[in-house]
Amino acid sequence: MACAKRLFVMEFITGGGLAGEPLPGSLAHEGELMLAALLGELGAIPGIEVTTTRDYRLSPLGGPARCVTIGPADDPFATWGRCIDDADAVWPIAPETGGVLKRLSRLVLEHGRQLIGSSPEAIGITASKYRCAEFLEQAGLPVVPTQALREGFPNSDSGWVAKPDNGAGCTEAFCFDDARALRAFAAGASNHAYVVQPYVAGSPASLSVLCRDGRAVLLSCNEQRIGRQADRLSFEGVVVNTLRRERPALEPLARAIAGIMPGLAGYVGVDLILTPSGPILFKVNARLTTAYVWLAEALDVNVAAAILGVFDQLLAAAPWAIGTGRKTVEVSTAPRPVTTPPP
Repeated sequence: MACAKRLFVMEFITGGGLAGEPLPGSLAHEGELMLAALLGELGAIPGIEVTTTRDYRLSPLGGPARCVTIGPADDPFATWGRCIDDADAVWPIAPETGGVLKRLSRLVLEHGRQLIGSSPEAIGITASKYRCAEFLEQAGLPVVPTQALREGFPNSDSGWVAKPDNGAGCTEAFCFDDARALRAFAAGASNHAYVVQPYVAGSPASLSVLCRDGRAVLLSCNEQRIGRQADRLSFEGVVVNTLRRERPALEPLARAIAGIMPGLAGYVGVDLILTPSGPILFKVNARLTTAYVWLAEALDVNVAAAILGVFDQLLAAAPWAIGTGRKTVEVSTAPRPVTTPPP
């Protein structure tokens, strides 16, 4: 890897970003999964020194990575700033909620370091479900109709889904079968930025894509597990690399997304639903997604090394990137209790 010898991995949830607040169980669990997978792969790459930060309430990390603890009285952004200054490149991992990922990515560039990830401009578009859907629609790509809940809701014969405009995953996602229930919800959520979409029947899926400079390589097509209990939706996991038969239809879609949004760089996730009339896009995620956790095992490659490689040179199709591995791996996102170190 020519772009960095000292790499700072900046995971927001488990890395101290919420040191003064309660840790959200589901997001903390997903953050732990992604961080462990990434550090494991990075540890197998010769010549890289890895630093990360850790919320003081969590158990110490194993492995060779240097770890800086962030306590409740610490300013995480000040600590991250010092870690950025000591690094050659920085890999941020964070949800889009509240503009966190965009802020962290901009911080890296302000410190003059190599950003391993998408540009703040691309993150700004993809962080908003409304802006992202509008962007994709204007480019002529198939996307679910999306509008601000405060402005009404689209016609639908199958119900509606309401969710925060910049929320992560299925957090605070609600499903309504009739318009009266949706109107009642909208009245109570008038002070919050929610979007509403028609409910689309089909098979939830995601794409794991490697992007750079308007080009893309589709790594895997994944099945998503979405649950519903009453009016609440939940993300329950992902089966990685199982939708291999759908790859020929989905590969052009991945390339088209990268082509219209050249600021996408490194790993990018795409949420969509497979319907009898074709795939329909929901969201582009300019960050690591849960599917990354077992992607290396499914494809039998060091995906972190591949991602770092695209920041050394223009992305080109390579044998490791064809995504035809035969293995399927299931990742559960059922939250586990937060573990704290012994006193």
